[in-house]
Amino acid sequence: MPLRFTIPLQEAMTPELSRKIARAYQEFPELMGPQILVGITKRRGLDGYAVRQDFCIRLYVTRRTAPSFYTIGHEFTHLLQKPGLGTVPNGEVQCDIWTLARSELFLDEVPTYLDVGARTKENWKHDAGAVGDLCRRAIEVRRTTRNYIVWLNGMFERRYGTPSDLT
Repeated sequence: MPLRFTIPLQEAMTPELSRKIARAYQEFPELMGPQILVGITKRRGLDGYAVRQDFCIRLYVTRRTAPSFYTIGHEFTHLLQKPGLGTVPNGEVQCDIWTLARSELFLDEVPTYLDVGARTKENWKHDAGAVGDLCRRAIEVRRTTRNYIVWLNGMFERRYGTPSDLT
C-alpha cells in the first residue's frame, strides 16, 4: 500500500482514522501506483487539502471525530486533477461531483462546494444516494456537453420544491 503517513499524523492516528483512510483509499485503484503522503493540517476551518503535484493530502484530525469519508475521498480526488494524474477536471465543484459519484462511501457528509440546496442539506441522509446518482449522471452528460455542472445545478433547482424527492 503506497500510503506514507507523516510523523505528526502517526502520533494523532486513531484506529477509526486509520480504518477510514484505508477504506477510502480502496476506492481509488488508480492511486495505487504513486506513493501518497498523508499528513495533518491544523488550519481551523479547513477539513483538508491536497498538494497534487506532490501526491500529498493533509487532513484536519485534531477535532473530536475523525474526518468524514467524504473529506478523505475529496482530498484523494484532488490527486486525480492536474498537476496530479489529470483524469478529473480541475476545480472544487468538479472534485465534489467526482467524489460523490465514485462511491456511496463518500455520501456520509454534505458536500462542501457543490450547492445541493438547503432542503437537501436538511435531508442529507435521505437524499444523499440520489445526489450521488445525479453526480454520476452529470459525468455522463459531460461526455456530450461541457455544461454538465449547469445541468446538475438545474436538476437540483428543479427538486428544491419537493425536498427528499431527488429520484
